[in-house]
Amino acid sequence: MSRPSAAGRIVVGVDRSFAGLQALRTAVRLARRDGAPLHAVRAWTFVPLWRPGTMPWLWQEEFARAARCYVRDAFNAALGGVPRDVTVRVVDEQGYAGQVLVDHAWRETDLLVVGSPHRGRFGTGGGHVTRYCVKRAAVPVVTVPAPDWAHADTIRRFGRAVDRFSR
Repeated sequence: MSRPSAAGRIVVGVDRSFAGLQALRTAVRLARRDGAPLHAVRAWTFVPLWRPGTMPWLWQEEFARAARCYVRDAFNAALGGVPRDVTVRVVDEQGYAGQVLVDHAWRETDLLVVGSPHRGRFGTGGGHVTRYCVKRAAVPVVTVPAPDWAHADTIRRFGRAVDRFSR
């Protein structure tokens, strides 16, 4: 499935969890394959303390700046930096993550990529943002699980092996 570069966009929700970093790698790979621009989206929320003397607009700009730094750090962790061969646009928006992603990926040629935890808190598949995007997005959604090595039982086994060999 090839997409024309002028029409399609790859929209990825940025999160520094194992699944989120894997989703970022997948989105970059899809953008390279299709020659599509990549929109790295980070949502943030701001709850102002409404008291005299506060300047919420200054704090909002600070939160937006922190969100852009978060995206840059996620690219560094996942890929060693922002790729130069892909057109990357960093999007920081205020709001609930699922809603921001669904609202940003609105064109019918868009593709939404989100990380999906192996299991949710109560045994259900995927996280709440992933489920929100899958249910409400008007575009195709690619859910990317965390790598196999990132599951808790694998990490515990690795820790026990390190303990055993370090004695």
